[in-house]
Amino acid sequence: MTQGITPEAQAAGALLGREFATAMVVFHEAIGRLLGLSSVERKCLDVLQRLGPVTAGTIGEHTGLTTGAVTGLVDRLEKAGHARRTRDPHDRRKVVVELVPNEKRDALMAAAFGPFTDDMAKVATNYDEAELRAIGDWIRRTTDVLVANTRRIMEIQ
Repeated sequence: MTQGITPEAQAAGALLGREFATAMVVFHEAIGRLLGLSSVERKCLDVLQRLGPVTAGTIGEHTGLTTGAVTGLVDRLEKAGHARRTRDPHDRRKVVVELVPNEKRDALMAAAFGPFTDDMAKVATNYDEAELRAIGDWIRRTTDVLVANTRRIMEIQ
């Protein structure tokens, strides 16, 4: 038993986690399909949107993907017109990946994420600041575990 948690509560938590993960994967797959991308390609666009132009290595750090997987991913995004490789303006020896402006993609993303963002804001009103900090801590730690395990699994292949 972990920290006084019953085996039943642990099993219920594991099932809830699996349901959450399934819902998250299917949601992002639906968004990807809307854009003609896989869920991984769509999430790579999210990394580029959040971080701005970054190296392939940075994409790998934030996703847990190997350099070879990131190279193929960026190749597909370039071919689809969503990203491009350019020279780093601060260090011409480096290549960075950046988003290509795309009004259609932005409009589809707004249509998909606007209502989702509103719904999630409503969910957050059910918690006080301390609870939201605890939830944020759990999400951060879980994200770190997911990225680390993605790296581990990618190295098996």
